[in-house]
Amino acid sequence: MAGRTADTGDREASEAASGAPAPRRGLVLGGGGSLGAAWTVGALCALEDVCGWDPRSADVILGTSAGAIVGSLLALGASPTELLGHQRGEAEVPGPLGGVRLHYDTWVGGALPRLPRPGVGSLKLLLDLAEHPHRMPLPTVLAAAAPPGRGSLGGVRDLFHQLGMDDHWPDNPALRVVAVDLDTGTRVLFGTPGAPPTDLASAVTASCALPSWFEPVRIDGSRYVDGCAWSDTNLDLLAGEELDEVFVLAPTCARETDHPHSIPARVERRLRRGSTARLLREAVAVRDAGALVHVLVPGPEDLAAMGANLMAPQHRLTVLETSLRTTTAALTGGGVVTERP
Repeated sequence: MAGRTADTGDREASEAASGAPAPRRGLVLGGGGSLGAAWTVGALCALEDVCGWDPRSADVILGTSAGAIVGSLLALGASPTELLGHQRGEAEVPGPLGGVRLHYDTWVGGALPRLPRPGVGSLKLLLDLAEHPHRMPLPTVLAAAAPPGRGSLGGVRDLFHQLGMDDHWPDNPALRVVAVDLDTGTRVLFGTPGAPPTDLASAVTASCALPSWFEPVRIDGSRYVDGCAWSDTNLDLLAGEELDEVFVLAPTCARETDHPHSIPARVERRLRRGSTARLLREAVAVRDAGALVHVLVPGPEDLAAMGANLMAPQHRLTVLETSLRTTTAALTGGGVVTERP
């Protein structure tokens, strides 16, 4: 399964010369908190540099949680280089992020959550699951049982307010944002026909509303939580999109981990193994639907930079710079998992 990713730039040039239709490509950006977003930005820059492919040109951009933030910014026209400059705090960043002020170290409230409210997330869903215990994945069950969070995603909403996206959906038809209805346990793919109408700011904050950490987000009368309450990437949702090639960036997964000594880091690495196993199952489903699937995940050096807490802001720039280097090495040196139809 492991091998070098296809040389996308050369293939595009060959197809253009032959008059063949351009392949339909998907981009999947998984959740992962503040550090996952930083890793994803570095990986997107490496993907563009190595493969010669602009991720903004994807036919489908599927974002979950932190990936919904980054994917939405791509869909609004921000390039990976512009995202990188904004993360670094550069004074003059061109494109949609020019003039946007965001303090990345405090925009989601810091590294630790507030004490959650008493109770459970959704008694309705728990009662439903008691009758059908295997109907939904374990993260959804845990979201229903978890006490409601008190944290605010006002910083994320303010980002999209500054971008003028707090009262409508962008024109780009490629964008999809995943959240979970807390009372039914179903996934909702905002940006697709049949999804509840909403603005981009509300959809993204819903996708980021980690159970027990942040308050659920109300949209059209329903409460929504983090899309990771179903899957860290929700890659399987692309199985029906008739894509030729899919790039997946999954900051909460890992093919090979480091060997941390602290108990929190060791627990985090164990959780990664479960997330990775699910990701690879989803990749097989998309492959079986006819797409070439490339999976990029952090390696041991990235994990050492991340530590145990993906919300810890003090590691953000280290994670960003490490990702630029390690993802470039993975793309050029055979460190990418590829599922071939």
